Amino acid sequence: MLHKKLINPKSIVIIGDSDNLQSPGGRVLKNIIDHNFKGKLFVVNPKKDNVQDVKTFHNVIDIPNVDLAIIAIAAKFIPKTVKILGQQKKTKGFIIFSAGFSEKDLEGAVLEFEIVNLIKKAGGSLLGPNNIGLINSNYAGVFTTPIPKLNKNGVDFISGSGATAVFIIEAAKSTGLTFSSVYTVGNSAQNGVEEVLEYFDTKYKDGESSKVKLLYIESIKNPAKFLKHTSSLIKKGCKIAAIKAGSSE
Repeated sequence: MLHKKLINPKSIVIIGDSDNLQSPGGRVLKNIIDHNFKGKLFVVNPKKDNVQDVKTFHNVIDIPNVDLAIIAIAAKFIPKTVKILGQQKKTKGFIIFSAGFSEKDLEGAVLEFEIVNLIKKAGGSLLGPNNIGLINSNYAGVFTTPIPKLNKNGVDFISGSGATAVFIIEAAKSTGLTFSSVYTVGNSAQNGVEEVLEYFDTKYKDGESSKVKLLYIESIKNPAKFLKHTSSLIKKGCKIAAIKAGSSE
């Protein structure tokens, strides 16, 4: 289940931010600022005192307690960072853009396993790694553009692929399709398509929640959970359009 502080954080720290808007850390910071995040915003950069007019901290150990961490640093440095956030900063939401984990090799898979265990021990929720983030009415936590027009009656979109998510968002502009939210799950190390569907199902409110779910699926680790929540959402009056990419034995 996705933690409420991942969905609606009152404070966000970006680790690996930059003035370079072509970098993930730089672009996500600009997106969050431009789309009027109402909470407290912190950034960590060891080399600069100010990034995009936001005062920086040089070390994650120096930041105040924070609800959500968006991380865009080299994979090998992430376990230590996650440990500090989970154990000392009461962080419950984690989005990891960085690649170099189970999608790469065995060493990366071991790192990913370590990170998931640290987040579980902290009682937190992870999206990623190797994803582009999420967009909802509370914040635009992605490092890509465009940011789609949000509408509570638009579609809830979950994608296993960041590149495919961007393609669909761009294509939707010409059709007038709007979005209620966009979630990208990347490697689905802790939370995949089925966990996001679980969140949609358990938090569903008739007349307020989107009735259309759009899914681009690369993997389903828990088919029973997937079936339970898709069936439940359909019984509540939702429509689901889904594509499963790839195949295997």
